[in-house]
Amino acid sequence: MAYEDPNAPSQPQTPAPATTPVAAPEKKSGSWDWLWPSIVAVIIVKLFGLVGGLVTFGCYYWLKPKLGTWGAVAVSGVIGVVVAIGFLAMIR
Repeated sequence: MAYEDPNAPSQPQTPAPATTPVAAPEKKSGSWDWLWPSIVAVIIVKLFGLVGGLVTFGCYYWLKPKLGTWGAVAVSGVIGVVVAIGFLAMIR
């Protein structure tokens, strides 16, 4: 015997038709897209160490399709600094 939820409605409701969002045309990556994350990563490596720079690069390339170039640079820089500070706190 199958479980029947006493709070469930007696008749199944028909779901509303889902609208598909229109995707914006994807901008082609330029050959200079590596420049800003590299500058941010070098600054983080100089200030906090190699782990922060590597995390910055990884986060940039992971977040770029979601946030765009400048959003990914900003967020990956912040994440790189936070991870580097956390790593330094753990090893000291």
